[in-house]
Amino acid sequence: MRRVVPKVREVLHVANLDMQLAAATAFLQILERKLVSVDEYKKTFLQTILASVDNKNEDVAQAWLETLLSCIDLLPKDVVKKDVLSIAVNKGQLSQTLQARLSCCKILGKVSSKFENFVVKNDVLPVVLSLCGDVEYDVRACMCQRLDVVAHGLGLELTKSKLLPQLIELSEDESQSVICACLETTANIIGMLDREANVNAILPMVKELLEKAISNVDSSLPVAAKLFGRFCHSLLEYMTVEDKTYFQEYFKKLCKIGVTEKKNKEDSSKLMVALDIFEATTDTGTEARMNAAYNFPALVLFIGAKLFRLELYPCFSQLCRDPHVAVRKTIAAGFHEVAKLLGTNVGIIFPELNSLLNDADVEVLKAIVPNFKDIVAPLAQLGVDQFTEHRAHAVQDVVTNFLRGESIVFQAPCWRTQEAMLCSMQSLHQLCNNDFLYNRVMPILIDKLKVGRALPVKIAAAKTVTVLARHLRYKTQREAILQILKEDFFGSDSCYQRSLFLELAGCYLQVNSKQAFKDHFYDQVLSMKSDRVATVRLKMLSLFPEMKRSLKLPRDQALRTALDTVLRQIIVYDKDTDVQQAAQQMSEELTIIQEGSDNTRTNRRNLTVEEEEDLKREDEEKELIAREEKERKEEEARLAKGSEKRNSISGKKEIGSKIPGAKKSVASKTSQGIQSGTKGDGSHQAAVGSKSRTSHGQVVMANNAGAKEQPCPLTSSPKSLHKSKSTTSIPTMIPRPESRPSTPTRREAACRKIPVLVSGKRASSPALTGPTSTLSTSSTKKNPSPTPSKKSSLSSVAMGSSSSPLSPSSSISGRGSANSSNSTVLARRGSMGSANSNNEDMASKVKTATSKAGNPLGVSRTPKKSGK
Repeated sequence: MRRVVPKVREVLHVANLDMQLAAATAFLQILERKLVSVDEYKKTFLQTILASVDNKNEDVAQAWLETLLSCIDLLPKDVVKKDVLSIAVNKGQLSQTLQARLSCCKILGKVSSKFENFVVKNDVLPVVLSLCGDVEYDVRACMCQRLDVVAHGLGLELTKSKLLPQLIELSEDESQSVICACLETTANIIGMLDREANVNAILPMVKELLEKAISNVDSSLPVAAKLFGRFCHSLLEYMTVEDKTYFQEYFKKLCKIGVTEKKNKEDSSKLMVALDIFEATTDTGTEARMNAAYNFPALVLFIGAKLFRLELYPCFSQLCRDPHVAVRKTIAAGFHEVAKLLGTNVGIIFPELNSLLNDADVEVLKAIVPNFKDIVAPLAQLGVDQFTEHRAHAVQDVVTNFLRGESIVFQAPCWRTQEAMLCSMQSLHQLCNNDFLYNRVMPILIDKLKVGRALPVKIAAAKTVTVLARHLRYKTQREAILQILKEDFFGSDSCYQRSLFLELAGCYLQVNSKQAFKDHFYDQVLSMKSDRVATVRLKMLSLFPEMKRSLKLPRDQALRTALDTVLRQIIVYDKDTDVQQAAQQMSEELTIIQEGSDNTRTNRRNLTVEEEEDLKREDEEKELIAREEKERKEEEARLAKGSEKRNSISGKKEIGSKIPGAKKSVASKTSQGIQSGTKGDGSHQAAVGSKSRTSHGQVVMANNAGAKEQPCPLTSSPKSLHKSKSTTSIPTMIPRPESRPSTPTRREAACRKIPVLVSGKRASSPALTGPTSTLSTSSTKKNPSPTPSKKSSLSSVAMGSSSSPLSPSSSISGRGSANSSNSTVLARRGSMGSANSNNEDMASKVKTATSKAGNPLGVSRTPKKSGK
């Protein structure tokens, strides 16, 4: 104080700018640290500060003025009133320079909050009113900005009677800077006034200022747009329905200001060029829309979330697709606030969220990616299991677009945004199903673990991997992720990857239970004691305290012994001195740490918060395994039940009746010539029914001639239709068999001749040795008759009744009867004629003619073979 300070005061008036700034900062620090007494500071430093405020250099004068304003808060009231206020009043005279009057405005605004009401009324208020009417608009604007502080010192009554009329007069000033100051002061002073003043004076003045700003589109419009949210909430209790509607419509105009005019001025051919110019420069309209986007959450709270879709959604959608990147960035920065207000109805704004996530500008992604977790928080609290199908698809689209933006974010040199993006992925298990999480998200995180450049990005990826792996539904998937981490990082040749494995182990211990860590990572961490890189060994030692806390004696006594053994080996055998010193310090630290106990689950009363959390995690892991086992058993039971059901259905089909019912048309056509019928053998019905079907006027019968293991058809003479026992309403033609012998006769295979009609005469076709005989053999094997029947005479079949000629088709599909009327009806039905083509008929006629020429009697020349 005796040798240095006098020298400083002497050279200050000729010192350069840097020394002046350094001195201003030093004088303030002396007062803040109380290095000298107040009286000594007042005599020495305060006088220098007051003298330097009037420096001709504006930068120097501004620096000393800021120092003075900071000192006013630290100095006593009497010193401020005697030494500062008196000088400030003198500087406020009209005869003083513009710089002096501006300094007076700032000093008066600062001292008004320090004195009582009567001091402000007597000493400050007259100078304030004089400066509000100053001839320079800079002085009026500067004083107007500090009227709210003066009003706080005056009180309500003096403010209403003295300052409020002056504020209304300033609102009509011709200078835009004064109007902007008036808007800011009005927003600050509303809370100090009563209802009468706000309703009668402030609300009409605000509406008038807003209307002027949007009609003139001048420099006051961005200020009005920025303060719009404060006006809405401060005056909400004083507004009528009409006032509220006015503010809603005004905000809608703010969101569109500058865009419509730009599009109307430019034709379609120059639209892209105009948008480029429009995006490159920030004009008044763009700044107004940017401030409107800044106030959008306040407007949602003002109007209400219930009316969001009706009133505000069009404006919100337009701001999210604004041509200027600054507007999109601002609305993206406040997107999470809107999502919080909407709650579970956040799905309304998912299209706009997708639009912002797909934005090509990285600045927009920087604004929205760090808050993605807060945006989807309302839906994450519900959980993916509670989603409807429509909501699940919408959320999956959002997550897909969020992951698509990863390529843009990781190409830009912004590691903080990359870190925030990876941290935001920790809530995806509450939004996506298990397959999407395992197949789409986990590969991205593991890739970032490998190729991420900044270490915080890799650590964030490690935390996210451990969190999401914990919530995978199936044990095989969790084990697969752990296996990948061990193979790619624990067994890597790179020391960076091995060090990152230790980070993964630490993150795994923080997220999962201690028992899970001991099962999967404990041995691998201890095995890194012999790593060839000292940094990796140091990193391993940092995990020892948490590893010891995870132990529970006496169950984990072997693990405790292994930990102590590794620590002693490092102290004794490690060649790196830094590692040895760190191991010795760790050994001392571990002696203080106590292990847990096995009886923590039974004795829960004395547990710490950490132990409670660990038990909760362990219970969750056991519940996850039990749920997986339950789902597996339910799936097995469902499959077994489905297989049993299919077997029962197939069994019923096999047990069911094989006797087909004839069409009613067959019965109606044959009832005229058939009067009685006979019942056939049951086994014969089963054999015939498997291959005999009446469909669309066709009767297809299997021919048993030529088969080695099939008895010849029975010979009978049915005369009419009869009803089967299984079907009481559908008549069928079933031949009645002859009486069976008590002992089955030896069956002999015989080739059967088919009588055909050639040129009005009956003839015998050659033996069926082609496909027809094969068909009959297969039919016989499928439906064997349990009891053999008598062999019909080949001559009776071939040389039957000559009064009614048979067609080839009726001969093949006959049921062993030579009755003329029955054969005629079957021929008319065309049972085989409809199934055979005309080419086959012609071939049959040619074969018949050849057979007649070679064998006129139609007797088979094939030698009979002995039966079975």
